[in-house]
Amino acid sequence: MISEIIIPKLGATGGDVTLDEWLVPIGAFVNAGAPIATLTTDKATVELEAFRGGYLRAILARPGDTVPIATPIALLADSSDEPLGEYAARAITNLKETTTLLTANTDAVESQISNQKSAIENRKPQPPPQAPIASSSIAPLLQLPFLLALFRSMSLIRRFEDTLYQLFLQGLVPGTLHQYQGQEAVAVGVSAALNKDDVIFSTHRPVGHLLAKGSSARGVAAEIWGKAAGCAGGKGGQMHLCDITIGAPPSNAIVGANIPIATGAALAFQLRGEPRVAVSYFGDGATNIGAFHEGINLAAVKNAPVLFVCENNGYAASTHISLTSRVPDLAVRAEAYGIPGVIVDGMDVLAVYDAAQQAVSRARRGDGPTLLECKTYRYMGHSRGDPGGYRTQHELAEWRARDPIERLRLLLVAQHNVSPDTLTAIEIETQAQVDDAVAFAQAAPEPEPSLLETHIYA
Repeated sequence: MISEIIIPKLGATGGDVTLDEWLVPIGAFVNAGAPIATLTTDKATVELEAFRGGYLRAILARPGDTVPIATPIALLADSSDEPLGEYAARAITNLKETTTLLTANTDAVESQISNQKSAIENRKPQPPPQAPIASSSIAPLLQLPFLLALFRSMSLIRRFEDTLYQLFLQGLVPGTLHQYQGQEAVAVGVSAALNKDDVIFSTHRPVGHLLAKGSSARGVAAEIWGKAAGCAGGKGGQMHLCDITIGAPPSNAIVGANIPIATGAALAFQLRGEPRVAVSYFGDGATNIGAFHEGINLAAVKNAPVLFVCENNGYAASTHISLTSRVPDLAVRAEAYGIPGVIVDGMDVLAVYDAAQQAVSRARRGDGPTLLECKTYRYMGHSRGDPGGYRTQHELAEWRARDPIERLRLLLVAQHNVSPDTLTAIEIETQAQVDDAVAFAQAAPEPEPSLLETHIYA
């Protein structure tokens, strides 16, 4: 079967891109997700990845060409000699430059990575110690249905994000994506400690947060496709998901901007005498901006019922935390505000749940906020236009070895005698749920133009 590799929307404006280099020669086999070419967008130089495995059978554009969005630039095939059929007239089947470009580009990328890493090598903190399975100390205290629900929720998020990734590479997802693979234990562990009427304030990476809190996969998918059935009526898109029915006001794409907003919501609960809690999610990069300090300080002074969750994945976009902070453990900053700062393994859903439950209980009984730092890792680049060349494959492999879903799988099998087939069945069910959500979103109607000026003023 012949498949087209097309140009997805990689830049900030969705304009034309320039094809810089081919990274693999014609006839080579590439795995799904492997980079095959470098492109220059209106924002940066990025890598284009293969959406499936196959042989690079032919290319349709040369280095230096300007290529519009959604234009095919290469062909993947199941074999290296598969007939090109209707593509034969346009295909370039023998481009000698690809092999030289491959070597030259590899050298350039390795040099770039080496230069970036030399700047942080002496200060870079190591990942938390690896544990073979999650939180054996708390696991026996939890009921099996609860543990299976955690597994199901993490599986749904992972499969939802992985499916979006594959569709994006085929040019089938509008806009860009900021993905959550690897961080599922944080959203699921925190949400498991919350009540339905508690509220969460998310970031530019909100899919995992909303699905973990209970938002409909159909509603989230329809929103990403900009459809009327979306959880924000098609007006928010991927970075501004919103679902008031499950306690998720609009997510905020401005780094750290939701921190004082969550404090404000918590103060409202406090003034009304409601036993509700607000949660603010943010990354390590947000801890260096004013809103972090102002929001947490106000919450501490007012004893507001709020949980501040720092998803410390080590990188603010492409900048490693060791280049922006003298303290590797960001939770120690809580001491300056007189509130607890708790560090937890963010790749362990049970550890996150345990810490979040204690912090939420503390907030609900009137003892004020907690800063919870979850040491975690995002497997993907900052956004889908980010190839992640600032990270080594060794670093990525180290963190993938501590995958939160696999750790919980091991625990369920080893400590609760759950059959691996049972867990596989759950994953099949969640994939079917995702496939249904995508089909629903793609078939859903567009918003009516008459709705353009609604929801502007309260």
